[in-house]
Amino acid sequence: MTLIISAATWDKELKAGMRQAELILLAQEAGCAGVEFRPYWQNSEEEIPLIREVLRQYDMVCAYASNEALLAGSQAETLQAIDSLQAGLQLADRLGAKVLRFNVASGAYDASFVHTTWWAEAMKPVLASAKSLGLVLAVENGPDAAKGNPRIFKELFAVLPELALTYDTGNWLYANTKPEEALDWFLPRVGYVHLKDIICENAALQHGHPGTGLVDVKGLKARIQASGYTGIFALEFPGGDKPMERIFQSLTYLG
Repeated sequence: MTLIISAATWDKELKAGMRQAELILLAQEAGCAGVEFRPYWQNSEEEIPLIREVLRQYDMVCAYASNEALLAGSQAETLQAIDSLQAGLQLADRLGAKVLRFNVASGAYDASFVHTTWWAEAMKPVLASAKSLGLVLAVENGPDAAKGNPRIFKELFAVLPELALTYDTGNWLYANTKPEEALDWFLPRVGYVHLKDIICENAALQHGHPGTGLVDVKGLKARIQASGYTGIFALEFPGGDKPMERIFQSLTYLG
C-alpha cells in the first residue's frame, strides 16, 4: 500500500510559517511513502523545485490537494473555476504529483451545469492536459450535504468518465450517506483515498484520525485494497497540537 501524510494535518504549523518541504522528513520518520501538499505556499517558485528534489532524494511520491473546483453558482464563475483548475493541474505537474485532488465547488453551485454543452467544452482542455501529464484528476466528496451528495458524483462520472473520485472515508457522513454504501456505488471510480474518521461531539460531526470515531476506516481501506486498487492512500485529518502522535496512532490502528 502506498500511504502518504497530508499537509492538512499540520494546518496550524504551516499557517504559522512552517514550510511544506519539512513534511517530507516527517513522512520518512513515520515510515510513509510521501506527502499530500496543499496551497500553503509562502513562495511556490522557491519551494516547489526544492520539494521535487528532496522527494527524488528520498524516493517518495506526492499528491496535490488544490482548492480548485468544477462548479460554481453562475456560468462565469464556473468557467473561472475551471481555468483555475487548469492552473492547479500545472502546479501539480511541477511538483511531480501523481494525483490532483480538487473540489466539486467552493460554495453554492448549480448542478445543472454538468449537463450543458459549454461546461463539457470547458472541461475538455483540462482532461486533455491531465492525460498528457499522466495525472489522475480526482474530485473529492466534500464535508457537507451539498458537496458530498452522491447524486452529483453519479452525474459527474456519467458525463465525464475520465474523472476519478477522491474517496474520503469520513466526509460521506456529512451528507447523511454511509461510507460503505458510497463505496458500493463508486469503488470502480476511486482514484485517490483520504483516510479520516468522524467524531460526534455535542450532536455535531467533526474530523478525527482513524480509529477514534464512527467510521470503519480500517475495513473500508481493506475493501478498497481487495478491489485491486493500486493508487495512493493519504492520512488526512486535523493534527491538533500533536500531529505526529496522531499519525502514529493512525498507523497502529490501520495495522
